[in-house]
Amino acid sequence: LGVVLGEDEGLAESLRADFRASGLYHLLAVSGQNVALVAGGTLAILWLLGVPRLAGQLAALAAIAAYVLAVGAQPSVARAGVAGALACVAWICARERDRWWFLLMGALALLAWSPYALLDPGFQLSFAAVAAIFVVAPRLGARLQGYPLPRKVAALVAVTAACSLATAPILLLQFGAVPAYALAANALAAPVVAPLLGLSLAAALAYPLAPGAAQILATLAGWCAWWLALCAQAVASLPHAQL
Repeated sequence: LGVVLGEDEGLAESLRADFRASGLYHLLAVSGQNVALVAGGTLAILWLLGVPRLAGQLAALAAIAAYVLAVGAQPSVARAGVAGALACVAWICARERDRWWFLLMGALALLAWSPYALLDPGFQLSFAAVAAIFVVAPRLGARLQGYPLPRKVAALVAVTAACSLATAPILLLQFGAVPAYALAANALAAPVVAPLLGLSLAAALAYPLAPGAAQILATLAGWCAWWLALCAQAVASLPHAQL
């Protein structure tokens, strides 16, 4: 529920603290990856059914709106929802897509709804992390090209390091601590995040038609969630996990 809908209220406080200390707490907030999977999954299903691309983009818009309404007005999901919706509209209108414009419009939409969102840690962390992915991650990725790392691993290291650098001052100001091993924790957790999202959303989609199949999908998603919790607990137990 935390990864798919941002609802972490059911987690024990000790486990929630482990997610914070390990640098994995961002996984319990809905983000652009969730919205991209919802929109991309909608487009893929309709493409397989032979639905025209225009109808698919309109359906993706509706799916994004439904998902944002289901999750609630969290800063990260509102930003991602606005960006995803603008990407669909840009395709429909045959306009160029500019990621900075999408990010700015997401911020404007949130601040127009509630100017006090500017002071919210979730707002600050979400937009700082995305800006770091745009600006810092490509430069770190270029620096890593000379090292014997697979491309996907290098990209993961660059993105995680960029987000960690950008959000560290906010974490220190808002919460008084910074996770020391966020890079390692995210590298361990990364392989199961997308499968967890995909399996969970597929289970929700399958449940009205085939509850048995949905149960199997949900069980597989549960194993992914177990791995995330194990990573959080293992990293949080290391000496000086928080600085």
